Amino acid sequence: MTAQLIKTGDIVIDSNRQRREFESQALQELAAGIRARGLMHAIVLRERDGAMVLVAGERRMRAIDEVRMLGGTIKYNGEVIPDGFLPYVTLGQLSPLEAEEAELEENLHRKDLTWQERAAALSRLHNLRSKQAHAEGRVHTVADTAVEVKGRSDGNFQNTVRKDIIVSQYLHIPEIAKAKNTEEAFKILKKQEETRKYADLAKRVGSTLSHESHKVFNTNCLSWMLTSDPEQFDVILTDPPYGMGADEFGDGAGKLGGIEHHYKDDYESWRVLMQDWAPLAYRVAKQEAHAYVFCDIDNFHELKRIMQGAGWWVTRTPFICTKPNSGRVPHPENGPRRQWEMILYAIKGKKKTTGIYPDVVTTFADANTTHGAQKPVALYSDLLKRSARPGDRVLDSFAGSGTIFPAAHAAKCLATGLEQNSTYYGICLQRLQGLTNVDPAEQGKALMAELNQLKE
Repeated sequence: MTAQLIKTGDIVIDSNRQRREFESQALQELAAGIRARGLMHAIVLRERDGAMVLVAGERRMRAIDEVRMLGGTIKYNGEVIPDGFLPYVTLGQLSPLEAEEAELEENLHRKDLTWQERAAALSRLHNLRSKQAHAEGRVHTVADTAVEVKGRSDGNFQNTVRKDIIVSQYLHIPEIAKAKNTEEAFKILKKQEETRKYADLAKRVGSTLSHESHKVFNTNCLSWMLTSDPEQFDVILTDPPYGMGADEFGDGAGKLGGIEHHYKDDYESWRVLMQDWAPLAYRVAKQEAHAYVFCDIDNFHELKRIMQGAGWWVTRTPFICTKPNSGRVPHPENGPRRQWEMILYAIKGKKKTTGIYPDVVTTFADANTTHGAQKPVALYSDLLKRSARPGDRVLDSFAGSGTIFPAAHAAKCLATGLEQNSTYYGICLQRLQGLTNVDPAEQGKALMAELNQLKE
């Protein structure tokens, strides 16, 4: 069959075709192939308003020009093509797969494509090449598509194409389609997938979670952590003594009347305790874990050095938790009321958080249980949501009134509490027995009200 010919000057190349840099060596290799074997595929044109518009074959046109500039001849289907002319086919003369390939060639070379259109076109091209490869008994990979589109598959080239292909399948989701670019869309998609995965996990874990899923021990925490299995816990969230003399505060007759301290709270006792505690906490933490440790402002840097010496990586600044409706008044005649506390945040391994959250947390106090350092359930819930996922194991080595249990239960985590004071241990047991699947803050209030009634 005689080839259809068109003058090169009569071919219209739309201005919206992407202006690519045609890699010199690749063009030379294509030109050498055309010189040796002839032109294997004619360029593809479409008729539009009486003109013939290029759909696919711009690289071939450039390679043909190079062959002719060096004095060579062009053959197509065994025929010599006269200088100044090119063989062509129209879209209507191609098979469905060939027509789809040509349409993609045209679309991928437009410079006014949105990122959504480009992602969809790349996905179609990859699927097309996979079909063609399957018909020939081959396997087409993302790397192959990256080479065709980007010219390379190393480094970020293949990864970029892979993200385009993945994201293109979710463009029907409004949040994905509204993203600024493929990278942002991929991040949104990844976050949605993580949320779905953990929601499913929470549902599975929650169906079996009960008060019996948690453990509390009436024991010295140092002895327990020394003899228990290593690398057990994903999160350690605990409120140890502060070493600030809280047992001697003079506010017993004020708003906080009835509060009791059952431990020595001087600096030296605190320092010895934390030097022993930090490496044991590191021992029972998993290879990737987080620790939240309440501390006093005067002792933060000392605790930071102790934790770092035990192997933890500690953030430079502490978290701050504020308590608008409570606080201690160390000097009732002079004030003020202390309504904020500090939390040291430490990391073992390279454990990631569940998201980016502020380092200032505001929560309201729960009804008091006579524990001198009781923390709100909502505060523990806020800290756990940053680090824990359903099914994770969390430890409070100074469990006190058992705040960890309703917070961990609501987060679908398995909590272990250690408390050496028998009175507080009893409060922990009472809290465990009352656990239900309700809001942790409301649960905390209900449990505290019940405990207050029992004390009366």
